[in-house]
Order: sequence, then structure tokens, then C-alpha cells
Amino acid sequence: MRAYVLTLAMGVLSASNAAAEPLIFHTAHFDDNTVVSLSLVSNHTAERAGFDYDVLISLSQGGVASGTVYSDPGKHRAFVKCSNPAKVSVRGIDYPVRTLSPGGDDWKDDLWRAVCMTPVS
Repeated sequence: MRAYVLTLAMGVLSASNAAAEPLIFHTAHFDDNTVVSLSLVSNHTAERAGFDYDVLISLSQGGVASGTVYSDPGKHRAFVKCSNPAKVSVRGIDYPVRTLSPGGDDWKDDLWRAVCMTPVS
């Protein structure tokens, strides 16, 4: 029972944190000083079989000197499966996730980490 309550509380905290302010989970820097950031806008239990979470992602683009230039008004849906085989699904295409890599290279790996790896304090 304690494990169930703890799991429920962590889910509520995760959802409320994502709703309060989007969590930037991936940032890409390009040679022309463009910076693209992907943020987790919402995160809740997936209704789609075989996945743990249904998430919404936002995108913003900016320049280092000029600040944010563009903020995509759309929210992009993805599904995340935390257990093996770990994967992220976007528009019906399942992408395997490298759970042991340090992160930073692939946005899908970073999304999986943001959703599935609960920080320990």
C-alpha cells in the first residue's frame, strides 16, 4: 500500500511540475548560433496500450545574442515506454531509447530520461 501511495504522489508531483512551467529536456546548438529547445509541457498516464506516458512537447528557437525568436504554438504528442524495451513513439513510429547513454545527443533519449528517471533527493 505504501508503494502505491508513493507512486501516486510522485505521479501527481510530476504532472503538477510539468503543468506549472515547461521542463526543458533537450537543447541543440547549431553553427549559426541558433538554439532549439524542446520542453515537456504535460505528462500523464498513457491510454495507449504498451506505453507508460502520454506527453506533449513544445519547441522554441532562438539565437544566442537575440533571445527567443520563435516559439512553436503547437504542442507535439509523444508516447513513452519506460521499461524494456524502452521507446518513444511519435506519429506512430516507435524509436528505441538508449537508456545507458549519457544523453544530450538524441532528443528522444532525453525525453525518456525526463519522464522515466525520477530524481532522487
